[in-house]
Amino acid sequence: LKIPLAVAILAQASSSSLLGVRAMAKSKNHTGHNQIYKNHRNGIKKTRRPRKMSMSGMNCRFVRNQAFAKRGMKCTEEEKQERLAAQKEAQKRIEEKKKVEREERLKELKK
Repeated sequence: LKIPLAVAILAQASSSSLLGVRAMAKSKNHTGHNQIYKNHRNGIKKTRRPRKMSMSGMNCRFVRNQAFAKRGMKCTEEEKQERLAAQKEAQKRIEEKKKVEREERLKELKK
């Protein structure tokens, strides 16, 4: 009986693995060879910044209110001037109230 050499080697390898004799552990698990070259072939690009922030995952009540507030801010130049005038008047009234309260507090402290 003549057994081909390849069959004999396979039989020997399978019997040695059954006996517990194993091949040496592989030492090289990873390499970064050529990766830098491949990455730079098309250039490393910056990621695109979104034009508008995503509202997904935000509090829906907040998002809705924000939309209404933005619509409320839209106005013409005349309305803008009126609003500024009203703000200044309100600020004057508040400052006068504070002044009166301060004077009253000083009077009470002097008593």
